[in-house]
Amino acid sequence: MSSCIFIVDENLEPLVSKNIKAVPNLQGILRLFKRAYRIESKPVISTGNFHFVFVKRDSIGFVAAIYAYDSGTNIMLVSTFLDQFHFLLKKYLGVESLDRNVVLDNVLLIMELIDETIDFGIVQVTDASIMKDYIRVKVNIPDKRIIEGLDDDESESKEASVKPNLYSFLQQTKHRALSGKSSIRGGSDQTSEDQDEEVYNSYIARTTIMPVSWRAKGIHYGKNEFFLDVVEKVQYLMDFEANIIKKNIIHGKICCKCYLSGMPKLTIALNKLSQQDDQFLSHSKFHECVSLEALSEKSIQFIPPDGDFVLCQYELKRHVRDQPLLKLVSFNVKPKLQKFKIQISLSIETHFKARNTTSKLSLKVPLSRIFQEYQIDLSKPARFKSDSGKVLFNISDDFLLWEIESMKGGHGETQLSMTAELSLFNKKQYDQDQEALRHSMNPPPLREGPKLEELYDQVHEESVESNLASRLLTMNFEIPYYACSGLQVEYLKIVEDQLQYQSFPWVRYKTISDEEYGYFI
Repeated sequence: MSSCIFIVDENLEPLVSKNIKAVPNLQGILRLFKRAYRIESKPVISTGNFHFVFVKRDSIGFVAAIYAYDSGTNIMLVSTFLDQFHFLLKKYLGVESLDRNVVLDNVLLIMELIDETIDFGIVQVTDASIMKDYIRVKVNIPDKRIIEGLDDDESESKEASVKPNLYSFLQQTKHRALSGKSSIRGGSDQTSEDQDEEVYNSYIARTTIMPVSWRAKGIHYGKNEFFLDVVEKVQYLMDFEANIIKKNIIHGKICCKCYLSGMPKLTIALNKLSQQDDQFLSHSKFHECVSLEALSEKSIQFIPPDGDFVLCQYELKRHVRDQPLLKLVSFNVKPKLQKFKIQISLSIETHFKARNTTSKLSLKVPLSRIFQEYQIDLSKPARFKSDSGKVLFNISDDFLLWEIESMKGGHGETQLSMTAELSLFNKKQYDQDQEALRHSMNPPPLREGPKLEELYDQVHEESVESNLASRLLTMNFEIPYYACSGLQVEYLKIVEDQLQYQSFPWVRYKTISDEEYGYFI
């Protein structure tokens, strides 16, 4: 398995390095990876006597070095471990994304997590809830109140008042850390750190070898709630000119938040299971807590982990004849050479239930191809007209952003259109104006606002070749209370035999667009 693990930044500089199998010269191994790595490299790179598995998440990268002659190596297992370890770090640190500063501020904690999640290259435990229960190292995250207090525009008197607050915050952090240590040690100051570590490791081992290894005992909540969200991402790509559908896939997740006491047993019935949908069953991946024997009984039975977890992941292919949720009806580019204008018009329509409405909807219309084929005069303002929302012009990335927000559902009867008009460069008129300025005694007229043509030339100093990405019209939307695949939770039952408390289950549905949802124009 893995011989050593590195966490690197965007420049491949090491932030954390862990020698798992006592491999000599870690810096030399990392230099070997740097020489072999390219931007277009694949996730697995082989060079010298090592195989490198590289996984990039957020703004940092995870690198696992594997000795080439290690016959028991499973590359996919190592790649999955790096992805799960990134998810573990985000959950444990309580951040939405990892960056260089967060990693450097919590090096000791990350080293402790690596020690517990992998043993001599073999993966052990990557469950965030278990790690939070038994590895109680304080996370070093800056307090928002301190960050807000350190403002450059504040006066010196206000800066002086911030210092005592910072000092008191550090004192409170110290007291909390000391009180946490004393409570863990049971009030005994004579217990050594090695003994504490042995106690923690014994608890982890005891939990992992239990029949229910994903949930600890003794959990209690004042209000017992269970939240279930069915979130589906729709991936759709179509060549608008050739009328060819390239992708039409649904990526779904059943995300859960469990705040239940004791050891509850949950039973969830899905209509896909009751209908014996072979496509759903063959392309689904369930959490380890789910009893696979219960799937034959048209329901899911499980003891849930505490906190957030993903109960099920599935992938479904939509039929070619199924209409997209948001369809591009028309897209036209009409140059008006006599008026030195070019007009861009498009219209879209919805194809989902009429009682649903999008809570977020925006379209990005690429303009790179138009700027390459025509000479646009940016000294004259662009004109926009839309049935709903507003249109913005992004000059640095060459696209129009049409923000609609809310659009009602339907099956073709709800349509919205947008028209944009840009000016073409009139060389004859430009020469006449310059000639008139040279013979005029008056100063040139003042021009208000930014000079977009100069800004465009600065941003686009290097010519960029056109590719498929520059032709992709993308749509970003969100439809609450709607599941595109038709998946429904028929009932959700919570039973706790010992405590027998009242519980509150909540079920929600949401359909969102994938990053690849659009049309090639």
